Amino acid sequence: MPAPLKARTDRSKPLAWIEIGSVAGREITLPSSVLRAANLNLMGSGQGSVTAAGILAELSSLVAEITSGAVAVDPLPMPLDRVERAWSTPTAPGRRIVLTL
Repeated sequence: MPAPLKARTDRSKPLAWIEIGSVAGREITLPSSVLRAANLNLMGSGQGSVTAAGILAELSSLVAEITSGAVAVDPLPMPLDRVERAWSTPTAPGRRIVLTL
């Protein structure tokens, strides 16, 4: 995180850093100087950062956006009985495996 923050020409401009998943590790080490040197907002994204009711409330509008074409999706359907294969199936950037019944 320090490198991209230091590379910014205007550190007073807001930057929202959203943590999604834990591929890079389960913990972060963050020097306190980073928090003082930039207009940085840290957020998490996952179960717990939004209530189940909040997620459900947004689903109908998300479906409407996808249906209208405003949000592009490129799913790769895979039957549920191939779930083990799904874990090791490579996908192109932006493509997601969707398990089907």
